[in-house]
Amino acid sequence: MRECRDLSCSTGQKVLTSIPIFDVIPALKTKRKTKSLNLSNSRWLAYAAAGAASTLGGAHSAEAEIHYSGVINDPAGNGRGDVNITIPLGHNARLRFDEYTYNLDFAIDGAAVSNDFCAYKGRYGTYYVSRLHQGAVISNCQFLSPRQGFGVLLFLSPFSGGPFFERGIGFIGFRFNNGAGMQYGWARLGMPGPDYLTARFRLVDYAWGDPLDQVRAGQTSLAGNQVEPIPDQGSLGLLALGGAGLMAWRKRRAS
Repeated sequence: MRECRDLSCSTGQKVLTSIPIFDVIPALKTKRKTKSLNLSNSRWLAYAAAGAASTLGGAHSAEAEIHYSGVINDPAGNGRGDVNITIPLGHNARLRFDEYTYNLDFAIDGAAVSNDFCAYKGRYGTYYVSRLHQGAVISNCQFLSPRQGFGVLLFLSPFSGGPFFERGIGFIGFRFNNGAGMQYGWARLGMPGPDYLTARFRLVDYAWGDPLDQVRAGQTSLAGNQVEPIPDQGSLGLLALGGAGLMAWRKRRAS
């Protein structure tokens, strides 16, 4: 295992990426027969609905804003079935987490014009999702849109490794364009660390900005360019109320 600290965004901004000494040859990455993962589905739907409602609520506003999920912090994996998670962002864009035979993958799709994520390419043509630090400017990343549509987050045993292999918090950067301009966002993952016999992680939270907004990893509000290392746990109850709860929570934070 070697640690690479110079797989960087275009401005020289550092990303922390732990990759195996070898790349897994793409032919080995055959898909498992996936099944739906029971991840407190009512909670996932509440978060998705709140995010979509915030998008609609800001559609006619002259003020740009960041659409924030609130704290989710639900575990995925842990032997409860193959990971197969889809998260709608609004206007058909969506984030996807999928477990394959030997790896956990990430993708973004659905936006009308383009869908990309921060990534780099390995020596066998494998695309890896960049592991960003808190505060990284998402628009500065190297964005790739692999032909197969996904990038590797994590290799499972016996091919252990990948950018999200090490224990701790890591950010995914993404962007999408529905025709009104590029929108940037992030997703915060908590990784338990090896061994990974199956895919295991926590989706802590995620956010995305309005067209042409500059967004940093962990930023939850445009007011004061705010980046949160530890999300406010008190947002959970409000978020369960949907878009109205999310907007009330934002007002509370701004006061």
